[in-house]
Amino acid sequence: MSVHPIPNRNMLLNRSKHAFFGAGYTLWDDYCNSTSFDFIAKKDNVSSSSQHIITKIVVDLDLFRKQTSIELQLISSLISGSPLVIGHSAAGKHLDEATLYRRHNVSAVSIPTLLMLLKYEKGEHSSKISKFSHPGGIAVNISKEILKARRKYLQMNQKLLAEKIGVSRHSLYKYEKGESFPNPDTYQNLKRILGDDLDVSLNILETESRGLCEENLDNFKTPNSNLKKEIASYLEEKEFNILWFKSSPFDGLSEPLFEAKMDEKSNCTPYPIITGVTESTETKDDERIIKTTSLSQFLQKQAIWFVEDDLDKDDSGYESFAITFVKISDLERMPSSEFKKLLSRKNK
Repeated sequence: MSVHPIPNRNMLLNRSKHAFFGAGYTLWDDYCNSTSFDFIAKKDNVSSSSQHIITKIVVDLDLFRKQTSIELQLISSLISGSPLVIGHSAAGKHLDEATLYRRHNVSAVSIPTLLMLLKYEKGEHSSKISKFSHPGGIAVNISKEILKARRKYLQMNQKLLAEKIGVSRHSLYKYEKGESFPNPDTYQNLKRILGDDLDVSLNILETESRGLCEENLDNFKTPNSNLKKEIASYLEEKEFNILWFKSSPFDGLSEPLFEAKMDEKSNCTPYPIITGVTESTETKDDERIIKTTSLSQFLQKQAIWFVEDDLDKDDSGYESFAITFVKISDLERMPSSEFKKLLSRKNK
């Protein structure tokens, strides 16, 4: 078996960006050193809403860790996006083309598969992505309804069809129940005998993260400094939750509790609120603030930045940024209604 050279990570990153650019997406990649994601791709659709694809580059999928997956899924869920990993190899082998892989509940594909997906989305490629990887190898996602209907139309029982395609009757039974799926060779035999396409396109860009549970979120609910604990306490009093991130350009994402959410018809900015914290007068956070503001504008979500009381915003130049700044003492005294009013302003 020939050995394929593993591409440089930057090469994989650049090829991924180029693929999205070519498909009409705009990118936010002002923070390429994040361990949670590398860039966000956005495509506006005709309904004036946007599809955000939060993308992580991992050359070897075996190195994609569960904690990174949880953070990627969580950020994607909060900003109404879809997590996607783009890689090159797994278990020492090339990722198969036109095949979906999953790692810790996140979709993963190769560059050729990404290009197929984007071309299929634009109607420029006729092949569906219906193959997927699982512990037993590669399988084809098929319609159990079409399989069963075609078999009955051709007046074959399960035993006869199973013999013709070279599997056990029990295996065919499981295909028709949707409990398992054929490998590519078996699928081709089914297609040849039944005379019809049975494969079904996979939803690679899933919008709902299925791997998140309360236990997974514990690490994101605990602030890593006394100042952040203080902020979290004040926000909780105002009926806001905040989740803290260690490896993203912002410190956290906050959102109102369900019962406290504002009327969708009101003039409020969509939740969640992108949140940042400057913890010391010695800290110059201009670069982080610029990147957070840029992300806020890209996602069309409001950004708020908390600063300690002795930080002089005028001297720091923070007033030049399109971001809402709140001093800790102001946050403490601010009534819940006033804080919500502050957050109801649309980003300009």
